[in-house]
Amino acid sequence: MNARLPIIRIGLTCLIGGCLPVFLTAAPEDPGKPAAEAASASESAPHKPDGEKAKLEQSLQEAREGLAALDAPGAADALPAGIAPADVDERRRTLDQITLIAGRALKGLSAVEDAAKALDTARQRDAGWSGFKKPPPYSLLMIDDLVNEREAVKSNLESAEASLANYERMQETILREAKTAEDAVNRTLTAVQGASPESAPAEKWRLETARANTRLLAVRASQLKSMVASQRDRIAAANADLKLLERQISVAKANASFTDDDLAQLAKVSSERKQAIRKELDALAKRLKTAIANRDQAKAAADPGGETVEESVQELAKYRLEVAEGGVETVQSLIEGLEGLLQLEDVGMKAYQDRRALTDARGLQDKVKALDALGVPREHLWAWVNVLDDEMAETTANLTKLEARATTITSADPRFRLLAEQRANTAERLAMLQRLSQAVETQRRLVKRWILEHSPDEKPGGFWNTTASLASAGWKGIGKLWNLEVMAFKNEVMVDGETITGRFPVTIGMLAKAILFFLIGYWLAAWVARRIQNSLVARGRLAEPQARTLRNWAMIVVALALAIGSLAVMRIPLTMFAFLGGALAIGLGIGTQTLIKNFISGIIVLAERKVRVGDVVEVEGVTGTITEINIRSSILRSSDDVETLIPNSSLLDSRVGNRMLSNKRMRQSLKVTASPGAPPSGIMDMLTESATRHGLVLKQPAPFAIFEDFTGTSLVFTLYFWVDLPSCQPMVVTSDLRLMIEKRLAEMNCGPKAE
Repeated sequence: MNARLPIIRIGLTCLIGGCLPVFLTAAPEDPGKPAAEAASASESAPHKPDGEKAKLEQSLQEAREGLAALDAPGAADALPAGIAPADVDERRRTLDQITLIAGRALKGLSAVEDAAKALDTARQRDAGWSGFKKPPPYSLLMIDDLVNEREAVKSNLESAEASLANYERMQETILREAKTAEDAVNRTLTAVQGASPESAPAEKWRLETARANTRLLAVRASQLKSMVASQRDRIAAANADLKLLERQISVAKANASFTDDDLAQLAKVSSERKQAIRKELDALAKRLKTAIANRDQAKAAADPGGETVEESVQELAKYRLEVAEGGVETVQSLIEGLEGLLQLEDVGMKAYQDRRALTDARGLQDKVKALDALGVPREHLWAWVNVLDDEMAETTANLTKLEARATTITSADPRFRLLAEQRANTAERLAMLQRLSQAVETQRRLVKRWILEHSPDEKPGGFWNTTASLASAGWKGIGKLWNLEVMAFKNEVMVDGETITGRFPVTIGMLAKAILFFLIGYWLAAWVARRIQNSLVARGRLAEPQARTLRNWAMIVVALALAIGSLAVMRIPLTMFAFLGGALAIGLGIGTQTLIKNFISGIIVLAERKVRVGDVVEVEGVTGTITEINIRSSILRSSDDVETLIPNSSLLDSRVGNRMLSNKRMRQSLKVTASPGAPPSGIMDMLTESATRHGLVLKQPAPFAIFEDFTGTSLVFTLYFWVDLPSCQPMVVTSDLRLMIEKRLAEMNCGPKAE
């Protein structure tokens, strides 16, 4: 486990350290501005509508000319040899899309100007507002209007933010497609340059098609840039409006009142709406009589009265009757919907009266009573919402079936007109349900807000609803934290003279996914590496130390690959690391030069194989066996089983003695002294014979003995022999030989001494 920790640290360092230069390059220039505002300013700065308008108009004109050339008389006969109809269709589709998108992009430029003007107006309105012209107190009805306007602005703001996120994702897609299109142009250009005279016209034709694709991407990128700019201005304008509305609501609530005049005004407005609804009911009553008459006629036509009628005519008559009955049901449902709107007016007035009582309540008991009274219409409205949702879902499904049927019937079919009438009836019924649903939902939100405003410490719905609300709020908080942007960077591609800029945000969620990807991938790779190591060792392919070293270095490669893959999960291209330079590069270079030196030295040692795992070496006065070659250092185990960490650079910079570099043989020597009267030749033969009899002494080279010296008291002999490393211990072999020689010299009565 400890051997894997440095590798994991290296991978995570590469992953997190790789994001650091991106973060530094993405930092806003003005430290006083938020990152989002700085990014917005940096991207909107190069936006020049005049220049873009000229490019778009040129692209539009060229696309129209290209389409005209394709549709010109004799254009098909003038095509180069090798150009198939599919190639022509591809170019036609591309040019059609250029004309369509370029026209929209030109309109989008005016939308950018309108959004910028709206932003200026919103900011001026916010900066210039100093209070209401009318003196206080302010009506609660005015506050309701301000709150409703605030909710509408919030809804528009959410829609604009969602659209902006979608456009930015589309920019990323355009960026990837642009790179592919540029590669296609380069490949086609190479094909043109190497084409034969016969195939050159066709290759040039394909080159123009590839360039048309790049123009299409440039037009799409220009359109998206305009959309992004306009959405950002819309968001800024909505925030300015929200700021102003919050101020107005705060001032109005501080001096609010609900008077009899307000109720009278509400009653008058409600009466006018009821009158308009009753006029609609009168018109529907007349329409119902006509629908019933049409149904009766269709019923009579569908009953042949015993006469023989063709089957097709009979089926058409039955279908006409079905449509006529549907028309009657539609008018009846419209009448029911209008009657529901009349009921809703009464419910609304009752709710306003209960709200008035709640506003005037002085004691706790009166307040609770008024809140309970408001709870009744709220429950009724909730029931309406559920019923209307079911009916809308059913009606929508029916309309979808009719629309699908309409795709299979031509205008010459006699059922076509009846189907169109049936579709119109169903759509009218759905529109009434939507109208009623919107009115119910608006009233329900009002009542809910009134209850919450007057009972901020009492969350309606009991313990479980409170718990659910807290859980929902916590989940939303986690979602916001997950999507919190911690850095952002830009990537640019030049396509058809147009710079396509993509903005890549990096969120906490992306970082978490990348780290999780790295850890899971590393765990799986480590598991596989251990299995392979154990298999190789069990089969005798590699020794345990060599297999462990290979696994460690393989995991380094895996960690680097996973770090790159994790960056790909975060959608960070490696080209972003070209910005790694300056003070950051110098600081990292100075701080990690020793680590990098040892790391590279380890790679060189493994590549040269002058020092390998299992070699007996001598480094800086320490002799032992290399047991591991790791990232930063190698482990040298001496004969005393003491492990010494040797920096990998020492294996290259220092003088290293490797006893197993070219072969694994090691020569050993053994000195023996004998009494002066011993026969020298006999002693030398005995020494050579003893070495030959030992099983661990190599036969080649053969051991030999020499008469090295003699003194006044003894004769000195030296035995030279070779052993194989690391299969044996030289000290043990030397000890065995001393015992054998001691025994033989005793038998020869030579009084020897072995050293």
